[in-house]
Parts: sequence; C-alpha cells; structure tokens
Amino acid sequence: MKPTTLFAALLGVLVGAGGAIYYAKNVSSPAIDKPVSSASTTLAAQALTLGQSVSGELTSKSFLNLSDGVRSSLFDVKAEAGQIIKISVSGPLRPQISVLRNGELVTRSQRCEDCPDSETKGQTTTLGFKADFNDTYQVVVSGFNTSSYGPFQVTVDTLKAYTGEPLSADQTIHDWALGGQKRYRLTIDKDGLYSLAMKAEQSSLDAYLKLMDRRGMELASDDDSAGGTDARLQMYLKAGDYIVQASSAMGSQNFQGGFSLEIKPEEMTGEIELKNGDSLSLDGEGKTGLFTGETQTYSFTLSEPKLVTVQMDAQGFQASLEVDSSTASQYGDEAGQQRVRGVLAAGEHQVKISGSSQAGLFTLSATADEVPANAGGGVLLVGEPRQALMLQGITSDSYLLNVRQAGRYVIDMTSPIFDTYLVLRKDGQTVAEDDDSGGDMNARLEVQLEVGEYEVKAMSLGSYEQDMEYELSVQRL
Repeated sequence: MKPTTLFAALLGVLVGAGGAIYYAKNVSSPAIDKPVSSASTTLAAQALTLGQSVSGELTSKSFLNLSDGVRSSLFDVKAEAGQIIKISVSGPLRPQISVLRNGELVTRSQRCEDCPDSETKGQTTTLGFKADFNDTYQVVVSGFNTSSYGPFQVTVDTLKAYTGEPLSADQTIHDWALGGQKRYRLTIDKDGLYSLAMKAEQSSLDAYLKLMDRRGMELASDDDSAGGTDARLQMYLKAGDYIVQASSAMGSQNFQGGFSLEIKPEEMTGEIELKNGDSLSLDGEGKTGLFTGETQTYSFTLSEPKLVTVQMDAQGFQASLEVDSSTASQYGDEAGQQRVRGVLAAGEHQVKISGSSQAGLFTLSATADEVPANAGGGVLLVGEPRQALMLQGITSDSYLLNVRQAGRYVIDMTSPIFDTYLVLRKDGQTVAEDDDSGGDMNARLEVQLEVGEYEVKAMSLGSYEQDMEYELSVQRL
C-alpha cells in the first residue's frame, strides 16, 4: 500500500477505533487545525519481521489522533494466509494496538477505561489475529491518552496453528476463535495429576475452560485461576478419553481471537501418607495427601480440652478445610494455605477437606497445646459476665448457653481492642446476629428465647494476629 493510501485508510477507518491520525510535521508554520493533504504528507511505516523485536518511541512528533489527541507509530508486517500472528508491545506506556489490511480494521486491543494507571502502566499489551490472506498488514501502536509518551518494544511472532489432531499430555496448541465454543478430544494414557491451562493472546478474550468426560458430562470448569483472565484446571485423571471445551466467560459471542491450550502432567513427589478416613497425629508433623475432588475426612481424639491448630497447605488448587463445624481462615500469602485454631472439648473431632472439583497434593498438620488461662469458649451462664481472651489466630469463640426460663434476654459483647460480632444459634440454625448495636464497635442481641440449649458465637471482625480481650454477658430482662 502506498503511504498516501495508508493515510487515507487511517483517516477513514480509525475514526471507529478512536479518531483519525495525521502526521504533524515539525516545521515553523501556523498551527494545523485539520488533516494535511495527502500530497504534503508522508507516512513512513517501519517493517516488522516475524520472530524479531524492534524499538519505537511515541513523541510529540508522532502521528496525531485528531479525535482524542493520542500519538501513534506505524508498522508493516507480512503474513501468509492461515498464520496466527501475535503482537506484543512492552514499555512504560499503556499501549494500544490496532491491525488494518487495505484500510479495513481487522482487530484492535480493548482499552480498559476504568483500570487505574498504577495497575496497567508498564504491562505488556498483546493482540492476536489470524491472517486470511497473503498480504502486508498495518500495525498501529498508540498511547492510552494524550500524556502517553516514551519508548517501547514491539515483537511479532507467528504461532503454529492447531491442525485438528487429538490432544495428549505434555502438549501445547494454538487456535483461533470466531465465536461459539471449541471442543477438543483429549487422550490420557496414564493415571495421574494433570494441569490444563487456557491463555488468551489478547486481553479482550476472557478465557473459560471446561473439562468433560467422553460422554460430555462436566467434570470441572474454571475462569481466572491462571491469573488475570486466563483459566487453569488441575485434575487427577484416569487413563481414557476426555473433552476439553474452550470458550469465553463473557459469552460465546465474545469468544473471538487467539489462544493457547497447554496440557501437562504434574509431578507428584514423595509418598502419599494420608488416606481418606485416617486418624491424625497431633505432633505438628505435616503429612502429604492427594485430593482428587471428593470430600476427605480425618479424625483425632482428645482426652481433655486442648488448644488445637490444624493447618493445610494445598498445592495448585483451593479447597475448604473444616474442623467439626468451624471453617478455616486463610493464612500466609497463598489461597491454598488455611488454618483452624480453637479450644476443643474432650472427645473425637472430625477434619474435612471438600468444596473443590480440582485436585492436587496437600500437606496437613495438627497440634494440641494446653489451654491458656481465660481462653474464650466453654459455658456461658446467665447473670455471670465472662472476661475472656480471643487467642491469636482465632476468629471466633463458641459458648454453650442453657436457657432454663423463657423470656427476653440481652447478650452483650464488648472489647476495647477489636470490632465484635455476635451470632446466636439453635439446633444449627441462626436465630439472630449483630455487629454494632451495643455502640461503637460493640455487639448486642436483644431476643426472646425459649427454654433450651443455644450456641453463642463471639467473633472478631478485625485483626486476629494477637491475643485480644473482650467481655461477654447474658442478662434476662
């Protein structure tokens, strides 16, 4: 395409992509308030070579977008019909990319108008397109706004297109979506732990991945577990045939653009020491188990009340950890790190891992220590206020309240240190709950109670990284 033709194409087509572009010459002449004529304008597009990077820079002399004032640089890339082309632009900008052929807009990256500059500045912008013709395509690299200036690197690669063969373990394919959904047959030769990742070649494609058995029954699905808008499944698969379905979390009509599918076996090192139904030792030593998506239950027995800590470190997946009816809270930096800590009565207790269709290895440990003086939990008596400590790492203390006379009662939880929260339960059902009705950050419940046993849960809505004092009381009105 001649430079003058490219200028006309940009002038006409990029109005839809954000406005027309013209080249503002650095000459001592009156300010230009309209596009210069094609006869006085030269648009020099720099050639891009597949597999290589070139440097560029947006300055006040770069092509100007008359609609919103952003600056742009122009490049040419030669492509063959059927090739999947990936364009990556890195640098301190928030770069935008558009691709044209013969003056027609092929595709462009989507601008995130609401994304804070601190989250997107310096990130690499990628855009993929499938060449339908043997031709030269024009690549336009633009700034995000009028203040977007500076150097950048643009890289153009070609990705090997998927040819339709069944997928197997330890394989990566590249394919192109034109709406709808895409399905692939996956053959697994050996029982084991596998990961399936779907990564988009441009930010506008929100990857959604689904795994089904050979009959089309869903086994698991995922949206964003690979980071950003990419999807990832980690599953324990038995030898056999499966169906992998790729689509968009934003709907099938938005499943447009290039993406990759990667299937690889995950190494399982060491011995699997825990089996479903095993008893846990309370010596703090971590033991390895394999979660396959089915609920797993373990148990331990206490001869007297103890301060018990149960921790789970899951590798590559997330599941729920419970001890009796207490749900774990996250600790550390990883979502798979969970902990339950509390004072437990003498007797047998259950540890349950559940709530995930994904799979992976985990380490489970448990300790039992002496109960500190004044630790929260136990029996709460009407008319006898309880001064207690919510121990480090504990988010709630559970009390048994035996109501011997029906009537109206007030339950107060106060603390000078943290934001208190009360939950009253009977027969496993919540009767009432409150946050700040006691004034400031103190909780208060005023309820009509019948004769019977109730559970009072005294909870913290703030930090629980240290022992914290509070008072709990029940009075009959």
